[in-house]
Amino acid sequence: MRRFMGAAMAALAAATPANAACWSVGQAGAAQVRDLQTFLMVETLRCQAIGFDIAPDYNDFVRGNRVAIGQANDRLKAFFIASQGPVQGQGAYDRFTTSLANSYGGGRTSRDSCTTAGSMAREAALMENSHQGLLMIAVREGLAPRLPGGLCGGETTAQVDRQVVNSFVERAVSVEGRGTVLSGIP
Repeated sequence: MRRFMGAAMAALAAATPANAACWSVGQAGAAQVRDLQTFLMVETLRCQAIGFDIAPDYNDFVRGNRVAIGQANDRLKAFFIASQGPVQGQGAYDRFTTSLANSYGGGRTSRDSCTTAGSMAREAALMENSHQGLLMIAVREGLAPRLPGGLCGGETTAQVDRQVVNSFVERAVSVEGRGTVLSGIP
C-alpha cells in the first residue's frame, strides 16, 4: 500500500507543473478579456437600473465576440482545473469570475459612466473576435483583475500590458501597409 501511495504521489507531482498557481501571459490576457466582458455586463445592469439603456451595445459586443469570449473563459477554466483539479478548479473559476463582477457592483452609476460604457461596448463590438483587440481595450481602460498567484516569471502586469499594446499596434500598422493610426493607446 505504501509503495502504491508513493508511486501515486510521484506521478501526481510529475503531472503538476511547478508553477501551476502562477499565470502565464496568455492566461492573464484571458483574464483581462473576461474582466472586460464582466465590466460591460455589470455596467449594463447598473445603467438599466437608472433608466439608461446600453443593453443593445452590450449585446452587439457579445454577439460580435462570442468566440473570443468563449476562448478566454475556456482558458481560464483550464488554468484553474490544471492547478487545482476538476472539482476544486471549477469552484475556483466560479469564485474568480464572481469576484470580477463583485468588484464592479458597488461603483457609482451616472449618465456619464453609462455613456462611457456604451461607447466602450460599441468599440469592443468592432473587434470581431480579435482577442488582441479586446485585450487592447481592456489594457487601455485599466482593467487588470487580481490574479491569485501572480504572473509567472516575475513579470508585472504593466510589462505584459505594454507587450500587448505593442503587439496590437505592430499588427495594425502592418495591415495592408497603410500605417493605421490607433487613438487612445497609452
